[in-house]
Amino acid sequence: MTTNLTKKINIIGEKVSIRNKEIGQIEAEISSDTINEQKPTKHRKGLSSDKIIQQAEKTFLRDEQLGLFDVIPVTKKNIFPTILTRIPIFMPITKTMQKKLLDEDNALSFETPFGSGKRYGPNLCVFDEDVLYALSKLTKKKLIGSHKNLPIRVSSTYKPDNKGNVRVNTVLCTISDILREIELSNGGRERTRVLDSLKRLTNSSITLTLKKNDRYLGNCEIGKSVKLIDIEWQLYSEEGFIYGQFSPVVTYWLEQEYTYLDWDIRKRLKSALAKALHRFLSGQINKKNKIFSKLNKIDDIAVSIGFHCRKRDIKKHFTNALDELVGAGYLTEFEITGTGRSEPFRLFAMRG
Repeated sequence: MTTNLTKKINIIGEKVSIRNKEIGQIEAEISSDTINEQKPTKHRKGLSSDKIIQQAEKTFLRDEQLGLFDVIPVTKKNIFPTILTRIPIFMPITKTMQKKLLDEDNALSFETPFGSGKRYGPNLCVFDEDVLYALSKLTKKKLIGSHKNLPIRVSSTYKPDNKGNVRVNTVLCTISDILREIELSNGGRERTRVLDSLKRLTNSSITLTLKKNDRYLGNCEIGKSVKLIDIEWQLYSEEGFIYGQFSPVVTYWLEQEYTYLDWDIRKRLKSALAKALHRFLSGQINKKNKIFSKLNKIDDIAVSIGFHCRKRDIKKHFTNALDELVGAGYLTEFEITGTGRSEPFRLFAMRG
């Protein structure tokens, strides 16, 4: 179902016009350039991705001029929230298996060495993680404004600063941009996969109880659900624009509590487990601290990334995935010790 971001933005603009005598002049200058609220038409088919984004950006420029929010640029980085590398939000198992793990609230409950919580909404996979990572990389602007004045209204769950404002990273892009970022073909099947993933992401939320609650959730009411991202889209016959607004908590994570994620390594990995392990290990080791030897029980790692299999098969699955990480150049060597019975399996690894 297509939502109508432009309509919501115009409603906000109309409210402000009552209080601002200059609005009429501003709207007169740029109204001819704003996006049409129409059903798909043939002439839209010929618009390039860049042209579609340029037209959408003019709508946001108008609202910035109206004083609804401030805009500051965001530098492109290959980063991912550290806490999301340590909890099983994007699971390297099938959706069918995920469904079997849901509780009576139809939510995924989890408890890891780093904290516990629940994931609500659609079952998310490693591909959804790729799409969220692409949206993060495509982010160019941060908006600072009150909860009600942002393009997508922000819940009061998120605490404002002393000026009554919250901060949200935003992305304005096309499906083609996302496909290009994660290096997939621009064919119909892949476009459908991305759009389906966007729908899952915008309908997902998490509740967290963390070992370092103040560090990660200081600007959110304790016990309340956290949205990863709100997404609205305007699709035409073949292309359209996607507007993504990261929640204030995720924006904070991307500002202060992030992990460097090497996309060149990740794109060489084939299995979901190898990608999940790469994500987890990226939050534990880096180029300065190359040795992984703490919090290294295989069972604990499996819980943290959301991997499930028969207990007798876990060493085999981890060994195959770790071999991929060695082949991709991320690890130089690894060893799994223990028997899995009297002595738990433990992972020791060295980053390249």
